[in-house]
Amino acid sequence: MQDTIGVLDFGGQYTHLIANRIRRLRVYSEIVSPDSDSDRLRNFKGLILSGGPSSVYDADQPSFNPNLFDLSMPVLGLCYGHHLMAQRLGGEVRPGRTKEYGTAQLEIREKTGILEGLEDSETVWMSHGDYVAQAPPGFRVTGSTVSCPIAAMGDPERNLYGLQFHPEVTHTPKGMRMLENFVTLCGCERNWTMGNYIESSLQAIRDRMGDRNVFLFVSGGVDSTVAFVLLEKALGAKRVYGLHIDNGLMRKNESAFVRDSLLEHGFTNFRVVDAGPDFLSALRGVVHPEEKRRIIGTQFIEVRDRAMEQLGLDPEQWILGQGTIYPDTIESGGTKNAAVIKTHHNRVALVEELIAQGKVIEPLSQLYKDEVREVGERLGIPKSLVWRHPFPGPGLGVRALCSD
Repeated sequence: MQDTIGVLDFGGQYTHLIANRIRRLRVYSEIVSPDSDSDRLRNFKGLILSGGPSSVYDADQPSFNPNLFDLSMPVLGLCYGHHLMAQRLGGEVRPGRTKEYGTAQLEIREKTGILEGLEDSETVWMSHGDYVAQAPPGFRVTGSTVSCPIAAMGDPERNLYGLQFHPEVTHTPKGMRMLENFVTLCGCERNWTMGNYIESSLQAIRDRMGDRNVFLFVSGGVDSTVAFVLLEKALGAKRVYGLHIDNGLMRKNESAFVRDSLLEHGFTNFRVVDAGPDFLSALRGVVHPEEKRRIIGTQFIEVRDRAMEQLGLDPEQWILGQGTIYPDTIESGGTKNAAVIKTHHNRVALVEELIAQGKVIEPLSQLYKDEVREVGERLGIPKSLVWRHPFPGPGLGVRALCSD
């Protein structure tokens, strides 16, 4: 089983960044809700509690598993997570007189645990309104700043650590060293690589699909292109059919470019459908971006259904393939405290129904964009495709300014 660090999402703006930083240390990470049951959390080698916009003394603070700190594993609390650890274990959290936002100098008292191997003074990034006024029993204050007396604390006996600042951002220059120290404390085997991922993914795709085939949405961007290659490598070209839909909202000559690029690089099992009039008709008079996304996502499925019927493909034997990546699922509200940044077109109601029926395969759904690009390069996809500038799935439909 892959050693994994669980990142508990309290609604912080840096939650994805935390998870991505851990993966760059060659350890797999997964974002989960703080109120996940204990059996679920025990599957992790360690837990990181994210920051968040709430205060621990708010009546509507995010719910969490009350046994969070009794699971006999290392736990690192960051910002809000630092506050929650302090309050829950008998310390005190107070609102600050002013909010602190920007760099600060961390004066390190003890170079142990999370702070091992650092200098006496390190630059860190602060972004908080509350602060820990008193550390819980058993904790030692290991670092402080001018305005934050308990900027770092730890209880090495229980492997519990709290940081008021954000080690995951580049504004904390030694932040990666701190996260690396935590990974070491967790005893993680550092074998999360894209080479290993490709190898396990190919077998997972074969096991999942059995004798079924994939009808894949192919926009021509990096995600869908990498998904196309990965699926073909796992199943063979005859079992993967690509569908590129020109929705009338693309970049100039985009569909022609995608068609020519796919042909040039050996793809033949795909079709380009001009559905611009259908999309534009469905969007007539619509102003709100979220409504546009839902309409566009629904249109994609309807065009797919018509294309499959024209090709004579059995929907029970040909399931939907998508180039969905990890942030797509979280930005659509993938955990309880994650803000719904936007509803992705690949997460509209019709797609969710197909997912519930086991009729969708998304081979990249656990990867970040930088990981997808590395997979693409390892699979031999030309850099001209792997490093294409991202373009929104709904095309320019959401970016076209409208008013009532």
